[in-house]
Amino acid sequence: MEHIAQQPQGCTHTEVAQGLQIPKSSLTALLQDMMSKGYLQRNPDTNVFTIGVQVLWLANSYLRNLNLVRLGQPVVASVFSKVQEFTLLAIPTAHEYMVICTESVPSILAHSLQMGQRGPMFCSAVGRAMLAFMPDAQVDAILAQSELKALTPSTKTDIADIKKELARTRRTGIGVSKNEVTAGVSGYAAPVFNATGVPVASIGVGFATAQSTPAKVKQIETELLLACEALSGQLGWRTPAAVAV
Repeated sequence: MEHIAQQPQGCTHTEVAQGLQIPKSSLTALLQDMMSKGYLQRNPDTNVFTIGVQVLWLANSYLRNLNLVRLGQPVVASVFSKVQEFTLLAIPTAHEYMVICTESVPSILAHSLQMGQRGPMFCSAVGRAMLAFMPDAQVDAILAQSELKALTPSTKTDIADIKKELARTRRTGIGVSKNEVTAGVSGYAAPVFNATGVPVASIGVGFATAQSTPAKVKQIETELLLACEALSGQLGWRTPAAVAV
C-alpha cells in the first residue's frame, strides 16, 4: 500500500512486482484480496492500481481516537529527562497558546505555566513555532486579533520584527523568545504537525537566560527537533525525505 501510495499515477501489476520484488503469481492473490476489502482500486481501462477508500476510513478512525495529551506526555517527559529544564506541550487557541502538559522541577515557569494556562502567540517560543508554519493569511489574522503589547522591555511588538522572527523560525525549525514573555527567561520550541502538515502543537523548553550557553542551546534544539518529529510521526505526518525513502 505504501509503495502504491508513493506513485502519483498508481502502479500496474508488473510495476508493483518489480518495485517490491514480489513474484507476480504471489502478488495476484494479494492484490485481489486488498481490492475486495477496498484498500486498493484498479482502473479497468489502464489496469493501474491506486489506494482505495478503505484506507481513508482507517485513517479517519485513527485520528478520531487520537489523544494529543496521551501521545505527547511521554514525549515531553523524555525531553525533560534529557535537558532537565521546564518542558511543555502547547496547542493554538485563536491568538493564544494553551498549555496541555508539562514536566518540570520547581521554578518560576513551573508556577506560572500550569495545565490550561494561556499565553500570547506572537512573542512566545511555542507560539512562534506554530505561527511560522501557518499560512500567511492565518498569521495576519492572529496578529490582528492579538494585543501586541510589551510584556517586558525586550518584547517585540512591531509586525515587521515579529515576521522576521517567524522567517528565522521557518529556516531553523526552532522558535525562540529571549526575555520577551518573562524577564530573565528564554524559551525554545519546535512545531508538531498533523497528517496534513498543519502545525497543531509545539513542544517548548524554558530556562533562565543567565544559564544559557551555546552547548546548552544546541542540546535543547536537537532534543526538541527529534521529539517533535517523533510526535508528528505519531499524528501521521511524514516529512518529504521520509516519503522519498
